[in-house]
Amino acid sequence: MLAGLLYLIGFQLLGHLLGALLGLPIPAAVLGLVLLLIYLLVRGQVPPALADTGAVLLPLLPLFLIPPSVGIIEYGELLRRDGVAIALALLVSLLLTFLLVPYLFQFFIRLFRR
Repeated sequence: MLAGLLYLIGFQLLGHLLGALLGLPIPAAVLGLVLLLIYLLVRGQVPPALADTGAVLLPLLPLFLIPPSVGIIEYGELLRRDGVAIALALLVSLLLTFLLVPYLFQFFIRLFRR
């Protein structure tokens, strides 16, 4: 389990370093996950230590949703004021994601089959 956690923490650290060096406005955790995805695609399989850690953390996933829930409660006034704009932005981004991801998936499948 420790090796799997080191994978996750290491890729988050790499994401933090990449974001800091390039001045990207993307959270370190997101950059780290993208780097981890690229690593796993290049490797072609999930390391057993990472798979074991993922199996342990997956049932705990609802606990990771508590901070956003607290944020919604904490920023209630902001949501009342700008909630429609936020909801519209979320809806547009969701629709774009639904439309673009299948094409990106097919592109990467064709790319890695070569």
